[in-house]
Amino acid sequence: MSRQHKILFLCALVLALGSNARQAFAGQTSHVKEAGHNAKDSSRPGGTIWLIPHTHWEGAVFRTRDEYLEIGLPHILHALELLKKYPEYRFVLDQVAYVKPFLERYPDQVPTFRKFLAEGRIQLVGAQDIMPDMNIPSGESWIRQVLYGKGYNREKLGVDVTVGWGLDSFGHHAQLPQMLKLAGYKSYWFQRGVRAEGMSWEFLWEDIDGSKIPAFWLPFSYALFHPAPGNAFEFDRYARGQWNDLGRYSQWPDRVALVGVDVTDPQEAVPVEVREFNQKGGAPFTLRFGVPTDFEKAVAARPNPPVVTGDLNSVFQGVYSSRIELKQWVRTLERHLAAAETLSAIASWLEAPSAEEKIVRAWEPVLFNQAHDLMSGTMVDKVYKETIHDYESSNAIADEMIEAVLAAIATRIDTRGEGIPLLVFNNLGWRRMDVVETEVEIPEPGFVDVKLTDAAGKDVPIQFISADRDQDGGIRRAKIAFVAREVPALGYELFHAVPTRTCSSPPVPPPVASTWHEDSGSIENGFYRATFDLWTGEMTRLEVKSGSWNALGDGPPNVVASEQDGGDLWELYGNLNGARLTAMTRKSLLPAPWRAHYSHEWVGGDGHAVQGPVFSQFSISHPFGSGKFSTRVRLYDGIRRVDFKTEILNNDKWVRYRVLFPTSLKAGRRYDEIPFGAIERPLEQEFTAQYWLDYGDGTRGVAVLNRGIPGHNVVVGTLLLSLLRSASISAYPFIGGYEPGVSSDLGLELGVERSFDYALVPHEGDWQSAEIYRAGWEFNHPLVARKTSTHSGSLPSHWGLLDVSQNNVVVSTLKPGAHGTVVLRVYEASGRKSSAVTVKMNATIVAASEANLMEDSGGAIQVSDNTFQFDLRPYEIKTFKLKLQPYAARK
Repeated sequence: MSRQHKILFLCALVLALGSNARQAFAGQTSHVKEAGHNAKDSSRPGGTIWLIPHTHWEGAVFRTRDEYLEIGLPHILHALELLKKYPEYRFVLDQVAYVKPFLERYPDQVPTFRKFLAEGRIQLVGAQDIMPDMNIPSGESWIRQVLYGKGYNREKLGVDVTVGWGLDSFGHHAQLPQMLKLAGYKSYWFQRGVRAEGMSWEFLWEDIDGSKIPAFWLPFSYALFHPAPGNAFEFDRYARGQWNDLGRYSQWPDRVALVGVDVTDPQEAVPVEVREFNQKGGAPFTLRFGVPTDFEKAVAARPNPPVVTGDLNSVFQGVYSSRIELKQWVRTLERHLAAAETLSAIASWLEAPSAEEKIVRAWEPVLFNQAHDLMSGTMVDKVYKETIHDYESSNAIADEMIEAVLAAIATRIDTRGEGIPLLVFNNLGWRRMDVVETEVEIPEPGFVDVKLTDAAGKDVPIQFISADRDQDGGIRRAKIAFVAREVPALGYELFHAVPTRTCSSPPVPPPVASTWHEDSGSIENGFYRATFDLWTGEMTRLEVKSGSWNALGDGPPNVVASEQDGGDLWELYGNLNGARLTAMTRKSLLPAPWRAHYSHEWVGGDGHAVQGPVFSQFSISHPFGSGKFSTRVRLYDGIRRVDFKTEILNNDKWVRYRVLFPTSLKAGRRYDEIPFGAIERPLEQEFTAQYWLDYGDGTRGVAVLNRGIPGHNVVVGTLLLSLLRSASISAYPFIGGYEPGVSSDLGLELGVERSFDYALVPHEGDWQSAEIYRAGWEFNHPLVARKTSTHSGSLPSHWGLLDVSQNNVVVSTLKPGAHGTVVLRVYEASGRKSSAVTVKMNATIVAASEANLMEDSGGAIQVSDNTFQFDLRPYEIKTFKLKLQPYAARK
């Protein structure tokens, strides 16, 4: 949460806000597509400032979750007292993680709370567990926020929340309008990310799929009337000043101001001062308490609202790589929880034990810690430690669910055959080929090698990663890699690892290049040939065999730059300006030579390349300044991807690390993946990307994939990934729970070694024809292998749940639904209209309907031969609710 704006708005705003705001917003560019303000005379009598009392509960940032509850729950009690005392008073509450504990800890207040809720004097908005970061978590995470939060309000309070509430989130991606509408929201309120000076604060926000939702930007923050002056004279001047300043953004007679700020008690003086102001008269407006929907009704009557398209980003770019471990944890947990949901849905259909009852318990800590402050990493150390503990707990539950459900499904599969049965599961919605790494234990001595066969009995090449051997060479335990080539969608393939007493291939491939004899070496597969400097680790050439071109340009690729930063946890190269409410458009360029060091300036001497039947690999490790750099690059047989694992040991304060990939492309365009879609963005600016960024000229391109490394940029044809920052809270006032002596120094990452997974995909054509969206999903959702026992079963050795007819239609989730249903969600990923898309289920569909994101059933859809059909607009999201006949009931 940005507390700097609290200084401005709590201490200096009373008389000076207008001029400050005008300076802050000067020079911003507009992306207003249409404008029809139809201005009216703001000085005529009859105007209204709608005052919306609220409190923005923090969740956790400078205090822990429990500490903020101890501070914040009495504020709700006080609001209830004000509602009793002043009939005209109103109050707004947003986060379920705040409201739910209040109702549980103060059961005697529940009837009063429900009474004011029914009267419309309390309004619930947002209705997510917390106020999430909108850019870093996945779209499916956002939907779980809605299911959990709106679901709680429906079930416990009988309220369907329709006001979207992202007041303090650090930017808003371009798919939010569609997602909000599909979740049942009718509006969206926020304060950060617009690009236009002087634009109307009420507009229609248009999605990349064409959806529109009324949006309400708060140009002077969500704390405009807080704190109010304590006497009638100053309050009169203050209110008139706010009226005039608000007129810069809307000339209509109805304007709005929020009354409240972070974890703050509602002011009892405000309703008294409002009464006195209105009774005195003489102003061209009145002050009126209301809730967001009151103001929305006034705005809805206005003709020709302006339409704003695209992103409302970026804000506080340093948060994309501060406390990077949190971003990596979120991707890991999203993957594990998605796998647990998918496997539970399949297990339920098989009438095998599933783990549905544990899913919410595993999700809630993840959802809570996706709060905008926590996801950004701007917290103090004690909160950071608590977040890591929450993630570890959720991960343990998810792993337990996955293991239990995989074991339950495996009992239904016929695993008979020679050797040790290995099941390889594919949690994605298309048949795929990818690498598998797994451990094999051999119970008997004397077996020196392992042979692998697939479901058809064909031999599959393997490569040993490691082997634990007896004195006679017999393998006790081995880690092997192989490429599974045809694993069905949302399904599995059975392999058998067969121990043998004779060796058919070298257990560890020997080096094909090392610094003993060479200065450079290469690795290759059927798609690429990569050449490296064996001393420094830089990649000197990346030949794309299709088209015979070098994807790399001038400059050393896969080199990490360590740059002087000096920023805090929020901002690059400087301290937080919390009053910044518009998007940041300053250039973010290549590391300046006078303030940066590069990993290839040091040498190690241990660089070497190996070529094996499954993968070829280059690796190196050497000093990097006062720390250490190591990287491993792999090319897998038959896989169109260059995989990197880079490790950085940092021992410096106030630095940032970025990995650079100069490309040979000169006039490309940049596309970033956002939740459920992609958007073109400006070059030379730091933005977040979900799984991938692509830079191409339409004929050729290079995509960079990431696992939990959201900060991306493209500068002069060079792709940059922001790996990590060494930063802490450095210039922050002691307010909002931040106290002297509370450390944030773990954010400096001193003595910590971090590991980063990313990949390159050079390609012919544009990113759509290269299906980069599929590459991103595959990189983030590896195939899952598990050993099982030998037994008979009714399921075959090669099976998948569904087939989708068009490659640009991505399955984003398969999960258990209510009343024994299965929820299937898809979206169009390439920005192109898709007609007559078919989904064929390998299960009997009893009933099917389209649903919203709350999984409310809509109209029934026609099913023929367990297949249904639909159309998709570019980037459209569709959710289906299916009732499947249990597997045991099949004919």
